[in-house]
Amino acid sequence: MSEDIFSQFFNLFNNEESGVNWELAKQINNHILKEDVDSTLELSNSDVNFEQIFRVIELKANETSDNNISPQEIRFLNSKDYGLWFINSIKHFDFESIESPEISMLGGFGGSNLKSSLLGMQFGNLAGLLGKFSWGLSQFGLILPVSNTLAINQKNFNNKISNFEANENDLSLAFLTLEYITLSLGKYSQPFENIMNTITKSSEDMINTMKDLNLDMGPEAMNNPQEMFSGISGIEGFNPNEIFESIAAPLSFYRSVVKQKSKELNLLQNESIFDLAMDLSFTNYESPTKDIETKISELDNYSDEFLNYINDSQSTFSLDDILGSTELVPTLDELYDPISWAARTSMPPI
Repeated sequence: MSEDIFSQFFNLFNNEESGVNWELAKQINNHILKEDVDSTLELSNSDVNFEQIFRVIELKANETSDNNISPQEIRFLNSKDYGLWFINSIKHFDFESIESPEISMLGGFGGSNLKSSLLGMQFGNLAGLLGKFSWGLSQFGLILPVSNTLAINQKNFNNKISNFEANENDLSLAFLTLEYITLSLGKYSQPFENIMNTITKSSEDMINTMKDLNLDMGPEAMNNPQEMFSGISGIEGFNPNEIFESIAAPLSFYRSVVKQKSKELNLLQNESIFDLAMDLSFTNYESPTKDIETKISELDNYSDEFLNYINDSQSTFSLDDILGSTELVPTLDELYDPISWAARTSMPPI
């Protein structure tokens, strides 16, 4: 880890932020993606009018929905800037409303300072991970609170498009529609609360690890933070599979919702292109996210069938009700068996 990152991380004992140390998050994102900055990237096909495609999606979405939460512009970004966009897009979320674990003192330090910087480190790593391996948010079913910009991770988008032999205009329309719908669902705070609660729990586990290491927090160690933290395994990153395994079912569910709502806009005659775009089995690289992608991919059919069950049944709850409620989001077992979800939520079966 570079010296500036250690200095930023070390400052967690002195920063006065009560929510999230966003400067630390940005520094970590920039460090992870320092080799991925390429200002000369070109779009995969200069003949495709992405701005026009975005406006077509916007017009159709406005015709079919009264949702006033939607992106207003489209931007193609390099990996580092995509990570920064992600960080800036979540900064306005009400982090104080999320119940967080009690953080005990660590060597005389701790409290809200420790909490804010550990969360900053986690979000910085998540942003860097998305910047390095993701083309967009719909890939993992990540629904941000709100964003006025539909950002596309340009390099990974180009790689994704090149995997298929379908018409590039149709593919681009499908991918941008999926991202547009994902961002439009930002009117619901519950999906991001799932991510926040999971990362908060991960931060609690990290704190316990630090406590077990009995770090030397004396004056001499404070003069050399890099040496002090060198014994902490994985301090620069986290295991995304461990982070997201507990919410694989909700992420798969959100992906299916995004896919269904994208199809409902009737922008493509061949709706299977949306299925193709969301198929995680087509990834042609090895990454720290591969295991969780495989897990989510295995749940795709179950999530799709769960939505079919909701649509075909005389449901007490609408899809909007489910998206807005922590209690109504299906668990892993309920994706496999929607009847058990109906029983739990007191919905009369078909």
